[in-house]
Amino acid sequence: MNSSRGQSRLTLVADFETTTLDEDCRVWAWGLCNIEAPEDVEIGLTLADFVNRVAQSNTTIYFHNLAFDGAFILDFLLRRGFRHVSGHLRRKGQFSTLISSSSKFYSITVKWKNGNTTEFRDSLKKLPMSVANISKAFGLAECKGDLDYRYPRPKGWIPTAAERDYIRRDVTIVAQAVKVQLDEGMTRLTVGADSLFEYKNILGGRAFERLFPVLAGTMDAEIRRAYRGGFTYVNPKFKNQLVGPGRVYDVNSLYPSVMYDRMLPYGEPLYVDGLPTQTDEYPLFIVSITFTAKLKPGHIPCIQIKGSSQFVAVEYLSEIDEPTELVCSNVDLELWQDHYDMEILSYNGGWKFRGLVGVFKDYIDKWSEVKAHSKGGLRVIAKLHLNSLYGKFATNPDVTPNIPVMKNNVVHLVRGEDETRNPVYTAMGVFITAYARDVTIRAAQQHYDTFIYADTDSLHLIDDTRYNLIPLRSRSPREIVAYDPPLIEVHPSKLGAWKLEYNFKRGIFVRAKCYTELTSKGYQTHIAGLPEKPAKTVTFADYVDKRKFSGKLLPRRVPGGIVLHDVMFTLNM
Repeated sequence: MNSSRGQSRLTLVADFETTTLDEDCRVWAWGLCNIEAPEDVEIGLTLADFVNRVAQSNTTIYFHNLAFDGAFILDFLLRRGFRHVSGHLRRKGQFSTLISSSSKFYSITVKWKNGNTTEFRDSLKKLPMSVANISKAFGLAECKGDLDYRYPRPKGWIPTAAERDYIRRDVTIVAQAVKVQLDEGMTRLTVGADSLFEYKNILGGRAFERLFPVLAGTMDAEIRRAYRGGFTYVNPKFKNQLVGPGRVYDVNSLYPSVMYDRMLPYGEPLYVDGLPTQTDEYPLFIVSITFTAKLKPGHIPCIQIKGSSQFVAVEYLSEIDEPTELVCSNVDLELWQDHYDMEILSYNGGWKFRGLVGVFKDYIDKWSEVKAHSKGGLRVIAKLHLNSLYGKFATNPDVTPNIPVMKNNVVHLVRGEDETRNPVYTAMGVFITAYARDVTIRAAQQHYDTFIYADTDSLHLIDDTRYNLIPLRSRSPREIVAYDPPLIEVHPSKLGAWKLEYNFKRGIFVRAKCYTELTSKGYQTHIAGLPEKPAKTVTFADYVDKRKFSGKLLPRRVPGGIVLHDVMFTLNM
């Protein structure tokens, strides 16, 4: 890995191993490797040595979670007189950052005092998965190792052979994956930006500008009010009870499927007072309504109201008895009217859009073909391209940054000056997500009697409601009973069809993103906030016993960088 000043820019992958004490927060070892030679790994001991090493040449260096490792770099820079600037680095000893107002790290760029420049990037924004899962997804020979982070390592600690191997594995795995992405032209800071660039290349830049003009900020802000996420819901009939047996179905590429064959907006919208009328020329609309609503008997609730003191933001409401104003698409409005008795007190105006089917066809055909006929890295890239594009259309134009400053001997992130950029085309994100919710909610409604749980693109159905309740302490599994074929199209790979993922013997569903199922492979648990390792040990009895788990790590900024504190996670029903 020898390099010299003046050499072309190198792309490297790095990782820090750090102590876990507030009073002694430091890097005790680091790993570094060139993506062109991932087997050639350098291992060093101190942060100062790391900086001296990387400053030898112009480099781009990826960390897999720059928010953590970058905290140590920022501490080092500010303590040694480096000056934070916005924009281009003109002088030695300056650095710039790209950190969002929500403290998401994208890059740190440093002009070292010898004149060389290093850009630190976050590979987690390119590969949104753990290092262990990168190894599996890319089919790599190396697998992630294991390390006791809390073992005391005093200053001057020399890494053991096992520790060196652990560090080597981490950087080697990420380096191989980054190399595959860069070789495929994915050179931007995020996978979403890569996907948008790829789509523009396929469609043509001028065609993109004609179809998706930049809208005024005030118009974009109003349209953005109709942008919502996926549908996640537990049927109260089965909530907090042991149920089963059942089945889980996932849509094959939900978002790409609605992008492929649904009517989607394009062009400059027209504002109209009241309710926009749908015509052949303008078949789509987004509108503000003031309404009350009551859920129809035998229907699944599907309206959430966020940002209101009257309602819990994460709950789907059965009744809205006070006049409430929301902005929604015509797709949402039709779904709501099917599920609720709505009294619309006023239509407060909105925008109508031209519509087009197939605007993403060539893009999805290309990457679906790659996905179907590839393994390892190329298949991962195809999946990322298929699933990352839609969100980029709704990118928030507010890019006000956080700025690192040293206060009371600790690096803090403070809000910088307000900054905005042009939106992409938010209406596209509005309609894609609306169609996706429509698919999932209507499928759940079709199976009203057997529907247990949904999460964005999945359905969990019970096989037979006559056997739905099992004592929570029961140890005897139920036999799988016969069930009627589902009312959805089931196919293992067809775009937009539902794939049978697995059967489960029993399951407990507590709330959104909190459930455990017993399958032929053992317990499978998905709990937001509970790390993967302790989640693997969860059983049904743990919900009753309110078991406490260690392993949930919360970051705390201290002199030197960040310390991860292990806090207990209590499993509550």
